[in-house]
Amino acid sequence: MSKDTSDSRSLSYAIKDGVYFSIMGGIGEGYISPFAIYLKATNYQIGLLASIPPLLGAFVQFLSVSILNRIKDRRALIITGVIAQALTWIPILLLPLIFRPYAVPLLIIGITAYFCFGNLATPPWNSLMGDIVPEKTRSTYFGHRNRIMSIFSLGALTLAGLILHATEKTGWLWIGFSLLFTIALISRLLSAYCLSRMDNPAYVVHEKDNFSLWQFFADFRHSSFVKFVVYTGLIHLSVMLAGPFFAVYMLRDLHFSYLQFMSVSAIAVLVQYFTLHNWGKFGDKFGNRKALVIAGFTLPVVPVLWLFSTNFYFILVIQMLAGFAWAGFSLSMGNFIYDAIPSPQRAKCVAIFNVVNAIGIFSGAAIGGWLTRYLPLSLSISELTVSMVSNLQWLFLISGVLRLFMSLLFLPAIREMREVEPLTLRDLIFRVSSIRPFSGLRFDLFTGNNKDKKDSKP
Repeated sequence: MSKDTSDSRSLSYAIKDGVYFSIMGGIGEGYISPFAIYLKATNYQIGLLASIPPLLGAFVQFLSVSILNRIKDRRALIITGVIAQALTWIPILLLPLIFRPYAVPLLIIGITAYFCFGNLATPPWNSLMGDIVPEKTRSTYFGHRNRIMSIFSLGALTLAGLILHATEKTGWLWIGFSLLFTIALISRLLSAYCLSRMDNPAYVVHEKDNFSLWQFFADFRHSSFVKFVVYTGLIHLSVMLAGPFFAVYMLRDLHFSYLQFMSVSAIAVLVQYFTLHNWGKFGDKFGNRKALVIAGFTLPVVPVLWLFSTNFYFILVIQMLAGFAWAGFSLSMGNFIYDAIPSPQRAKCVAIFNVVNAIGIFSGAAIGGWLTRYLPLSLSISELTVSMVSNLQWLFLISGVLRLFMSLLFLPAIREMREVEPLTLRDLIFRVSSIRPFSGLRFDLFTGNNKDKKDSKP
């Protein structure tokens, strides 16, 4: 088998792995917060659920890098982590239902194990994909892969919402969650199979590539990548101040049904599907840093809009903007790492990047959970009184302001890491306005966009 054929096969299996991973995420991970609410978790416990597992899981990545440098077999380590992660759905489902008085603490422990095993696979996976995906088409490939993942995530979210809606009506909601988490388990095992079919190039690392955390951050003033890592960590802190509580706000305060909750979650994923391809082409041509700037200054608007109305359809519009912004931010953030870091250092740098972001996630969610205890429902300043539907809306406002501050502070200091075409203001306006979420809805869903498929084929 020729190298080109082998690489093409691996990239194809990487997309299939992404599909099954997305199904697990949409039907399982996406409904952890509703499951916690079903188990009567408090706001503070939901904050812990959103913060502790990612933090502890991220530190496992340092262990993963250490193991990888010893065994030098990326695929074996990836598959081990993925299979173990799949099996954690069994205690996540059963333990809270069997030991109901300790349901929420057991759920937090189960989700922590889920994140730990998943993170065991993350550095070797990023290192492997960096070697397999051609540099010139990296943004386009990952845009194509993420686009496919988005539509399957959307389908999984929708199916999960329908299952919970149906089982809630019959009074057997726990059966609905059981079915969701069983599908998540099976999907992740299928993901492991796809990963086992990918090529496993030799992993080469030298002593000079094994640097310490101190050495990494000591270069903050001169390294654009270190500034990028700190920026994304602080953005995730800003986001997670409010992030875990949107589900609580919708289900508890606005009394949304599971169908409405599913719709709000799904619309963002749908918009990501229809914008990721253009975000990928934009990043390949003009650079991932420019895409990061556009998305980074759009994200602060999203949580603030939640203050203006509790109308279900208005919230759907907000989620469309969120889908557009997160599609660009997530894609450019991931691709920036590949642009900035050479292959031998990539596993270690990815581990540091993910730990910093996990600390941001932990800090944001923990602070947000703590603030929910003290934020008032209304605030009086002189003769002016501002009343909220929920005190959680203050978190949305704080989150938006912090996102804007971090983007203003850091984005001007981050430079592009590869040669790209210059982008004029006229080009910028044209390119951004051409990323229309639903411009090809009917053609894409019902007839297939053959040209796009050809352009983005690995």
